[in-house]
Amino acid sequence: MVGSKSSDRIFGGKYVISTSPSELEQFSNWILKPGDGKLAKSDDGYAEIDIPPELLITDFDDPLQAIFQNTYPNFGVNYHNETFLQSRAILAGTIETVDLIKQYVLEFLPGEQKEYLSFDSVDTFGGDANESFDVFTPEFLNTLRNYGLPNHKIILKIGTPIMLLRNIDQSEDLCNGTRLILTRLADHVIEAKIISGKNIGGVVYIARMNITPTQSLWPFKMTRR
Repeated sequence: MVGSKSSDRIFGGKYVISTSPSELEQFSNWILKPGDGKLAKSDDGYAEIDIPPELLITDFDDPLQAIFQNTYPNFGVNYHNETFLQSRAILAGTIETVDLIKQYVLEFLPGEQKEYLSFDSVDTFGGDANESFDVFTPEFLNTLRNYGLPNHKIILKIGTPIMLLRNIDQSEDLCNGTRLILTRLADHVIEAKIISGKNIGGVVYIARMNITPTQSLWPFKMTRR
């Protein structure tokens, strides 16, 4: 975590995962206590929690740079090291923060980037389209964002660590949360190596697919391909 009030609002909920089992156990035990209400009590739903100093990054000018460098030291040398990537992660509280982190990390990866754009449409729930759906133009749908839904535009590079958001093939361990490294970027499919789960080292191909959020923030459901 970054120990500044301003950065807490921007990057609330960051922790550098340690490779030390004892430190990881210590943090795991501590992080459970706020959820169980054991660190602070409040009658109005709000409570102030003191974060242990050893979990804070306090010496920094740029909070994003500090979080990235502390989580991924010598990233330019280790970005292709599977063990290095398996033991580290940055957690973010908002989609906007995730985008900032992704853009920042991509700058440290060599090679050309490839841009992928989605095709968005309104889910008519199996019924016939009507005039009310005409107001939702593709340009408008492209701007919509929701948890569990990829952005309209995704920029990737070979060597980028990624994480699946959906269960694709459980027999191949392609499940929500599976972590991979991109090894090839084609126009309609990506190739990646699995770096977590039971099939570490396996190479898989992931094609375009339709994704419709189970819970919608809007008075309609959208499908993003």
